[in-house]
Amino acid sequence: MMGELVTIIVPVYNGAAFLPDSVGSVYAQDYSPIELILINDGSEDESLSVLQDLAGKAPEGVSVRIIDQENEGICAARNRGLEAATGAYIAFLDQDDSLPKSYVSTLVGHMGEDDQIVIGGTVDNRVDENRRSDRDLDPDSEWSMYRNTAPWGRIYRKDIIDDNGIRFEKVKISEDLYFNFLYLSCCQKGKVKIIPQSGYEWAIRGESESHANMSRIQKDRDVTSVLSKLIRNMKKIDNESALREDLFEYMVIKHIVWYLLFVSKGASGSEIEQVYRDCMDWLKTSFPDYRRNSQLKLGKPVGEKWKIRFIVRSAVRMDKMGILLPFLKLRA
Repeated sequence: MMGELVTIIVPVYNGAAFLPDSVGSVYAQDYSPIELILINDGSEDESLSVLQDLAGKAPEGVSVRIIDQENEGICAARNRGLEAATGAYIAFLDQDDSLPKSYVSTLVGHMGEDDQIVIGGTVDNRVDENRRSDRDLDPDSEWSMYRNTAPWGRIYRKDIIDDNGIRFEKVKISEDLYFNFLYLSCCQKGKVKIIPQSGYEWAIRGESESHANMSRIQKDRDVTSVLSKLIRNMKKIDNESALREDLFEYMVIKHIVWYLLFVSKGASGSEIEQVYRDCMDWLKTSFPDYRRNSQLKLGKPVGEKWKIRFIVRSAVRMDKMGILLPFLKLRA
């Protein structure tokens, strides 16, 4: 399948062992033309030489550009890729993930003339457990827009990114959420396309940075500062956003609950109390009526897993009863 140029951005850090498979899955796409931008973010292994070798094996229809930079982190690497991209559409691929042969053609094929983003489900490949499962989306459920905060499993329009100066916030937590929801704020109502499955294969590894990030209490992992900046920038956008206030608010509540549950593991009682106070004070200030959010009712949001709905709703109720903090301390 041929069409508009699609840029695929891959940040690389010490990923030599994974690159033949991830880059190879781009080479196997049944769509062209593709621009593959590989950002070597100061790798200390053989990643750069592996990338150079793979670049020489690119098939017809795939142009490869390698950018070598000092280590600045995944956000800076992705932003560097965005600055270099020339495609009409943008997609992201992590170095240890892979794409099915029809990934790009599926996403581009669903991008209608008026659509501003196409979002699809993903395949969870739990490497440590040797288990795979599909994380499908319901096209008829508005919640599907909010379920996955990662930048992959979807395709963006580059003109929207450029016109609004959208970039990844250079932090170590919630950077994906920031980028995605700033982008979605720029999308107009009715112009977000949801498809059940994109086929993107997310390799879930216990030692990955994405897992480690959410289990540390550190100053550069302050989830409330990222959310504050996101909300400030969302308010500057002057259009009828595709986002619904109640669903966005629920997503923020869920993110705060998720963060507290992760960082409370292994932390000291004083650390847990401080981060709990910071998060809940921020939530009460930013969303004063969050406990009355319509999506906290039984069976909502439609399309969310029942287990997650139960956890979020229970955490809000426990906080109202004054027992969430003791519960978090017991988990430490």
